[in-house]
Amino acid sequence: MKGVDLSVWQKGMDLAKVKEAGYGFVILRGGFTGYGEKRTKNKDETFEDFYQQAKRQGLGVGVYWYSCAICRQDGVEEAEYLYENCLKGKQFDYPVYIDVEEPRWQANRKKGVTDAIIGFCEYIGEKGYCAGVYSNLSWFAGMIDTSRLDRYTKWVASWSQQPPKVSFPGFDMWQNSNNGNIGGYQVDTNVAYADFPDMIQRGIGTTDTDKPTLLDHIIQLLARK
Repeated sequence: MKGVDLSVWQKGMDLAKVKEAGYGFVILRGGFTGYGEKRTKNKDETFEDFYQQAKRQGLGVGVYWYSCAICRQDGVEEAEYLYENCLKGKQFDYPVYIDVEEPRWQANRKKGVTDAIIGFCEYIGEKGYCAGVYSNLSWFAGMIDTSRLDRYTKWVASWSQQPPKVSFPGFDMWQNSNNGNIGGYQVDTNVAYADFPDMIQRGIGTTDTDKPTLLDHIIQLLARK
């Protein structure tokens, strides 16, 4: 399935054109942590409009949060803000991601950033949503301890014509370019390899102990091949 990710940079876009262009889902920026000294949390001003438009158009919807978290508590607080201000009362067909790539705060803090990812994803999972992490290929390779994140889905940015080769499980979403064009708006384009709507309906990716984890789902898929 092909999709795009959207934020305030695409403000004013008519999401009917996303569907007309052959895309089946959108990943919306719920908000971001500012990279200044106070690292204030902010809601993306286009989130509500894009969410309502996407639902009217029958597009699958996921969310991401641009993070500056450097410890577990930071990750939990970002997730809590996102839940209370964006997610609460809404349904999503695609995961809720923490976007980890902020050089000012997160570079060379591998343990702290990984702790933050886990804190964020556990909070989101406990709220019943499928949780995951987004970053670029080099950050996944050097700035994140992926060995601690087997249970979470991963969205990898690698702008090329060929999907990246990765050594960790859970590579279910590929951001393959930043130069898509829909109705005159430049957008990032993505490919989903997992049937997220089906997985989420079955509770895969949450921290509900009575439901299968993402890793369980991957093992099941491999067993069928």
